Amino acid sequence: MKKERHFIYLEDATPGKLNWAWIDQFQCNRNLRSRGEALEELFQEYMLIKEQLEKQNSLAKAIAAEIKPQLDPIRIRTGYVDKNVRVLLNLINSYIIISGMEDSIPVTDVVAESVRNTQQQVADQIHAYQVARKDKLTRSTPGDRDE
Repeated sequence: MKKERHFIYLEDATPGKLNWAWIDQFQCNRNLRSRGEALEELFQEYMLIKEQLEKQNSLAKAIAAEIKPQLDPIRIRTGYVDKNVRVLLNLINSYIIISGMEDSIPVTDVVAESVRNTQQQVADQIHAYQVARKDKLTRSTPGDRDE
């Protein structure tokens, strides 16, 4: 291995940044013989950490690429809301029926007109969102797959 001599200038007065005092401390902690060995060790650690970060980023991208198509954005966005809306609709439906009809009619068989209209309106809004999203995806360019 051929060694070359170069000069490196660092600011000594800047606290919290790389300076000669920090490198000397690093050299002492690692039992290295010279500042050159300390810098060499720093560069090796930097390359190792950089390589690990690149591997982690590529792994994260591979996982995202595998999982993302399996997730249906419409189902994700409407799934939790749909459960809560159904609970609220059943409560409202029960209240309307109890207020205006006899107690002997099962709640699940009779739906108030206002609740039925609300259900239809929500279904129409979800359908419009699905159509708009599908239209947007068909118009996107091949490079726009990151959506």
